[in-house]
Amino acid sequence: MRLPQTVFLPLALVFCLFAGTAQAKPDTIALYIEALLAGDAPALEKLLAPNYWHVSTNGHIQDKEHFINSIRNRKLVVSRMTFSNARTVMIGEAKLVTATGYLKATSPHPLPEGLLRFTLVLVKTGRGEQVVLYQGTPVIPGKDCDDGNCDIQ
Repeated sequence: MRLPQTVFLPLALVFCLFAGTAQAKPDTIALYIEALLAGDAPALEKLLAPNYWHVSTNGHIQDKEHFINSIRNRKLVVSRMTFSNARTVMIGEAKLVTATGYLKATSPHPLPEGLLRFTLVLVKTGRGEQVVLYQGTPVIPGKDCDDGNCDIQ
């Protein structure tokens, strides 16, 4: 009688697969980039901490309210953003993430585009994580950039 085994094994496999995906936590930085590319102000409202600061690639600084308004009003439109060579360190309950990546965006304030050093600070909340700080710094492409060690422009 092999029927119970042939039914049980596929059901157990499906259960394990769904149990594993139910436990997976969303990547806050991936959600942040996705919201920027989509211009999704409601998603940013949830992802950004109340004391969020956005330091743009040109040095322009915005708090959460002004940053989200610039996205909502399409004053800042991000058309390309990648994130690689991430390095993470925990500082108490905060997570500091640095990475290299590419940015292409339009804004009333001219923005350097291309290869950047991204710095983000995330904090744990009751709902997961929120972004407290974003800073984009233009860097000079070079052989050391492949492992994330780029020279600052």
